[in-house]
Formats: sequence, structure tokens, C-alpha cells
Amino acid sequence: IGTESCSGRRTPLNDDSKPISYYSLQHGSQVSLLVTEPPLPAPIQVFLKNEKGQLNTYDIQPGETVSNFKNRVESREGVPASQQRLIHESREMQGGKLEDYNVRNHSTIYMTLRLRGG
Repeated sequence: IGTESCSGRRTPLNDDSKPISYYSLQHGSQVSLLVTEPPLPAPIQVFLKNEKGQLNTYDIQPGETVSNFKNRVESREGVPASQQRLIHESREMQGGKLEDYNVRNHSTIYMTLRLRGG
């Protein structure tokens, strides 16, 4: 938030602890509000250990969905999302977000394949 006086002087109102009267606003002052998006959290790095024992690194957003991550794994590993079983901390990741399964920076996610019926 900032103000601009009649003389064109700009003053940022960036101290939340001060009342608006602290800034000596005068009649004719304009107050401008700049709304910004909060920054995205920094990506984290996780490891995927596939069914062949290979370890691959993925950069993810903490709020990424399991479904989106499975699609990324499909693109990179060539395993259809429907055949992936992703396991983290002994829990199968079936829906929701990766953070719902306590996935943190440098976590290892294990991928096994679903058994085909027949």
C-alpha cells in the first residue's frame, strides 16, 4: 500500500504496526493498493525408485497432486499411471496431494507395478 500526495511525493505504507494517522495523510492524498500473488513455494526434490531399482530425481511443488505426479512419471518412465503403485513411508499414494503423504525434500517414493488380473 502506498500514498501519493498532491505534490506527487510517494510514501510506502509498509509498517503494519503503525496506524494510518502516522503517515500524515492530508486531504487530497491518494492511497493505492497493489495486490500481488504470494510467491509459489520453492520446488523440492524427491527420488523415485522404480521397479528395476533405478533411482530418478524429480523436482516437484509441495502441493502437487498424486495424479499429476503419476502423469509425470508416466512421461519419464514409460509406465502408465494406471499401473503405478507409488509408496511413501509404507503408504500407497492413491489420491490427494504429495504433502498429504508427508513427502518432503529428498524423500524417496517407491514405484511398484500393479498386478494384472487374468
